[in-house]
Amino acid sequence: MIRVVIADDHHLVRQGLRALLEKAGDIEVVGEAADGQEALELVERLLPDVLVVDIAMPHLNGVEAVGRLRDLGVKPGP
Repeated sequence: MIRVVIADDHHLVRQGLRALLEKAGDIEVVGEAADGQEALELVERLLPDVLVVDIAMPHLNGVEAVGRLRDLGVKPGP
Protein backbone atom coordinates (compact mmCIF):
# COMPACT_ATOMS: atom_id res chain seq x y z
CA MET A 1 0.00 0.00 0.00
CA ILE A 2 1.09 3.54 -0.76
CA ARG A 3 0.53 5.67 2.33
CA VAL A 4 -0.55 9.26 1.62
CA VAL A 5 -1.13 12.44 3.64
CA ILE A 6 -3.28 15.13 2.01
CA ALA A 7 -2.70 18.77 2.99
CA ASP A 8 -5.17 21.39 1.76
CA ASP A 9 -7.04 24.14 3.56
CA HIS A 10 -10.31 23.30 1.79
CA HIS A 11 -12.21 20.39 3.31
CA LEU A 12 -14.06 19.57 0.08
CA VAL A 13 -10.79 19.36 -1.85
CA ARG A 14 -9.38 16.95 0.75
CA GLN A 15 -12.53 14.83 0.56
CA GLY A 16 -12.40 14.71 -3.23
CA LEU A 17 -8.71 13.80 -3.32
CA ARG A 18 -9.24 11.11 -0.70
CA ALA A 19 -12.09 9.57 -2.70
CA LEU A 20 -10.08 9.58 -5.93
CA LEU A 21 -6.93 8.18 -4.36
CA GLU A 22 -8.68 5.43 -2.42
CA LYS A 23 -10.45 4.22 -5.57
CA ALA A 24 -7.03 3.13 -6.88
CA GLY A 25 -7.07 0.25 -4.41
CA ASP A 26 -3.38 0.33 -3.55
CA ILE A 27 -3.43 3.77 -1.91
CA GLU A 28 -4.32 4.45 1.71
CA VAL A 29 -4.88 8.02 2.90
CA VAL A 30 -3.43 7.92 6.41
CA GLY A 31 -3.96 11.57 7.31
CA GLU A 32 -5.40 14.94 6.34
CA ALA A 33 -4.12 18.38 7.27
CA ALA A 34 -5.86 21.75 6.95
CA ASP A 35 -2.68 23.85 7.09
CA GLY A 36 1.07 23.58 6.63
CA GLN A 37 1.90 23.23 10.31
CA GLU A 38 -0.55 20.37 10.73
CA ALA A 39 0.92 18.73 7.61
CA LEU A 40 4.41 18.87 9.15
CA GLU A 41 3.19 17.25 12.35
CA LEU A 42 1.35 14.47 10.50
CA VAL A 43 4.27 13.68 8.21
CA GLU A 44 6.74 13.54 11.10
CA ARG A 45 4.41 11.24 13.05
CA LEU A 46 3.01 9.03 10.27
CA LEU A 47 5.95 8.96 7.80
CA PRO A 48 3.79 8.56 4.68
CA ASP A 49 5.22 7.59 1.30
CA VAL A 50 3.62 10.62 -0.37
CA LEU A 51 2.52 14.08 0.74
CA VAL A 52 -0.04 15.77 -1.53
CA VAL A 53 0.23 19.41 -0.53
CA ASP A 54 -1.52 22.62 -1.55
CA ILE A 55 0.81 25.54 -2.20
CA ALA A 56 -1.38 28.22 -0.58
CA MET A 57 -2.36 27.30 2.98
CA PRO A 58 -2.62 29.24 6.24
CA HIS A 59 -0.01 29.22 9.01
CA LEU A 60 2.67 27.69 6.75
CA ASN A 61 2.35 27.41 2.98
CA GLY A 62 3.05 24.20 1.09
CA VAL A 63 6.46 25.26 -0.20
CA GLU A 64 7.63 26.24 3.29
CA ALA A 65 6.26 23.01 4.78
CA VAL A 66 8.09 20.82 2.26
CA GLY A 67 11.27 22.84 2.78
CA ARG A 68 11.10 22.32 6.53
CA LEU A 69 10.54 18.58 6.09
CA ARG A 70 13.58 18.41 3.84
CA ASP A 71 15.64 20.43 6.36
CA LEU A 72 14.57 18.04 9.13
CA GLY A 73 15.68 15.07 7.04
CA VAL A 74 12.24 13.46 7.08
CA LYS A 75 12.27 10.41 4.82
CA PRO A 76 9.31 8.50 3.35
CA GLY A 77 7.84 5.65 5.35
CA PRO A 78 8.54 1.94 4.79
